[in-house]
Amino acid sequence: MRALYQLIRKYPGVSSFSIIEMTQNDGRFSDEMRNEQSVSQMMFELRDIVEDGGAPGTVNRALAVHDRLALAGLGDAYRYLVRSVERGEYFGIGDIQQELGRMSNSFQRKFNARIEYISADYPEVEEIYNSWLQLRYISNPIVRLNLAEW
Repeated sequence: MRALYQLIRKYPGVSSFSIIEMTQNDGRFSDEMRNEQSVSQMMFELRDIVEDGGAPGTVNRALAVHDRLALAGLGDAYRYLVRSVERGEYFGIGDIQQELGRMSNSFQRKFNARIEYISADYPEVEEIYNSWLQLRYISNPIVRLNLAEW
């Protein structure tokens, strides 16, 4: 349970498929736990523990953020923002679309609108989003050319 909590706290909103993918080399998850039914069952159990008051408030908060990003359909894309910020390398919307296999013209518009809306309610999401925007800005070739002047 703790490993699942840590995963959704770090990458809120990720799909069950992505959880399975990310836990392939994680020794805390047995092979029986690496299927969608098991992941869903563990999520239900984690929610029950939170509802019964057997978990700290941070777990409840992590579930709330996870549910909000998942409901907006941003979880798997948000994971790439977190990784981009962690590595200090800009990973753009086009790159995210290619990784997720979702090539649509409206993806960027929907993504930007939804993430900004959610950021207003969740400071932890806003922090990652703003850090990613800074990486985006600094990665702009025109900004790089003029960076020395600033």
